[in-house]
Order: sequence, then C-alpha cells, then structure tokens
Amino acid sequence: MNLVTMDYFIALAEERSFTRAAERLNVTQQTLSAHIAGVERELGVKLVNRKVPLTLTNAGDRFLTYARRFQATKRTLDQEFLDIAQDERGLLGIGIAATRGHMILPEALSVFQGAHPGINALVMEGENQELIEFLREGRVDLVVASVPHDLSGFVVRHLYDEHVVLLLSEELLERVVVESGIPVDEAISRLHDDGDLSVLGKCPFMLLGERDEPGQTARRLLARSGVRPWVRVRSTNSETLVDLASKGVGACFVPMRQVRATFGDGEGSGMVALDLGPDSTISIDVAWRDGEHVWSVIESFYETLHGLFAED
Repeated sequence: MNLVTMDYFIALAEERSFTRAAERLNVTQQTLSAHIAGVERELGVKLVNRKVPLTLTNAGDRFLTYARRFQATKRTLDQEFLDIAQDERGLLGIGIAATRGHMILPEALSVFQGAHPGINALVMEGENQELIEFLREGRVDLVVASVPHDLSGFVVRHLYDEHVVLLLSEELLERVVVESGIPVDEAISRLHDDGDLSVLGKCPFMLLGERDEPGQTARRLLARSGVRPWVRVRSTNSETLVDLASKGVGACFVPMRQVRATFGDGEGSGMVALDLGPDSTISIDVAWRDGEHVWSVIESFYETLHGLFAED
C-alpha cells in the first residue's frame, strides 16, 4: 500500500466508475483495478462492490476516510516544504458555491494569479454544508462559505455580509397580493418593514437546497411568517431560479449582489427585490484547516479576497 494507491482509491470512490476514474488518473483500467485488488488483499476485506453503479462497502467507506486523511497530510507536507524552499507553485483547492464563485472568482483569481503566476487553481462547487465537509476531508485547501466561527480545527475569517432578498416579477407580486385581498402598498410595507411573508401565502416559491445557506434562510423566514410554501421549483443553482423568476414562474430568495449583477438598479426590469430585514443577512467567510503549518498561498489568497470584497 502506498500514497499512489490512496489517490487511486479516492478517484474511484468519487467517480463511482473504473472507466471514469482511470480516465481521470490517466491510467489503464487494468492498472487501476490491480491497485484496488492489491489493497483489498493486503487488508483482507472487500472495499468496493463491482456492480453498476459501483458502490463502496462499509470497509471501503472507512478506508476512504483514511485515504483522504493521508492525502491531506501529504498535501500539507508538500506545501510546507515549498514554503521552506520559497518555491511558490502548486495547486490551490478552492471550495465555493456555484453562484458565489461566478460572482467573485473571475476577479479574485485574475488578480491573485497575476501576482502568483506559479499557482494553479482547482475549484470545487457545492452547497454550504458540503463545502465544509470538503474542507474537513482535505479535498480543498480553503472554502468561501458561511462557516461557524467556533468550528474546531478551522481558521475562519469573515469576508462580507451577504444580503438575501426575495425576488419576483412585478406582475406576479401584484397578482398574488390582489388575490389575497390586501392593498399592494400595504403588502409591500409589511414585507419591507416587518419581513412578513404571510401576505405572499398564495405565491409559488422556488427554493435552493436545505444544505445551502440561502435555502436555509428562505425556509427560516417562511416558517417565521407561518407560511407553508407552495414550492414550484427546487434547484441547487440560484442563477436558474433568477431566470425563472424573470419569467414569472415564482419568487426566489437570492443574494442582492446577484440581483444587481443581473438587473442592475432594477429600473425597467419588471422585477422587485424585497429586503426582508437583518434576519436575511448571511455571514460569508473564508476558512481553512488549522495546523502546525498553513501554506502561505492560502493566506495570500485570503488577503486577495479581503482586499477585493471585504468592504462589501
């Protein structure tokens, strides 16, 4: 058993296919299969169920935990000696939600890689809780997400506050409010001033996943107003929801930064973005694993993000 075997097993576990894992590793399926069979013989247990779709056994799940731990330790070792040698090169793994990445990474990576040309980037997208798991497993070096500041084993730095708003078309808002029998001005006042979503009880909603912070915020705000939402669309991509909202399909909870990027100041767009008060604010942080050594590149990328976005 060696570190190469660990890398091979992790690729197989993530791809759930010998064919795809071999392509990713740039090896033959025979080579990959031989490595997996070899470690199974060494451990005396079966690690994978060789069916379609491929799955891990209980022993395989445990081995994956160790393999990722070894891989993360090896990455830290390599990074520490790159720092000792003052050799600034390598691969920086960044975990971020797809929409947030679309909003901030083009500028951030352009500035960062201009100053650090030897650093390449691997961007892994996922929902908020999934990103924290990626970081814990060592699959990425840092995450841009909403992370509890007292989370053991992590360094967490606040980046900016993200304001989630309720976005819907003017036509849909008027139709739903009229159906409820409440004057439009009163309904908007209750929404703006009190965050009272009960006036939209008959509105179709579109929600992000429960593991994503805007999705959790939406469900919390709806529950606070006593609304059991009619969920017309569920998605993990807020850009899709914004496009659907522009077609009048339903109302969605998305970051104000995204609304501005899509509709500008909103004038003439036919859309309404409703501020629902301080409870709709999410802390966006940068986090990385704490340890005896933290790669200098991680802290440099945080400084780049802070310089570009902290004032927002």
